[in-house]
Amino acid sequence: MKRNLSAAALLLLLVLICTGCLGPKPVLDSYKATPPSGADQPFVVDALIHNVGPGDGQIEVEVSLTNKQTGQTIAQDSKDVHLEKDGTQHVLFNIDLPPSEQNIDPSNIGIDVQAHYPIE
Repeated sequence: MKRNLSAAALLLLLVLICTGCLGPKPVLDSYKATPPSGADQPFVVDALIHNVGPGDGQIEVEVSLTNKQTGQTIAQDSKDVHLEKDGTQHVLFNIDLPPSEQNIDPSNIGIDVQAHYPIE
């Protein structure tokens, strides 16, 4: 009985490990950031994500904007997208800045873009 239970647990562990290995492995190739052109305009980030993993699946792409002077997060957004095997995809973000940060100098805005699988 113990032997069967151990074998079943090992098989389940192996299946879980292999499932994680066969999914996508997203890599950020590049991104283009366009600061707002006016007070009512969004901060636009276009991320280019490439799959270097052996399979396809859902990934999460996250963008965080921070104030370089204070280190505080200004705004953030995330999107779940499907990434094909060997595929490349543009993920477009239109992020509204809070009123308190709309007059910030664009050179003082830090941009962090990350893509990961599995979705956390």
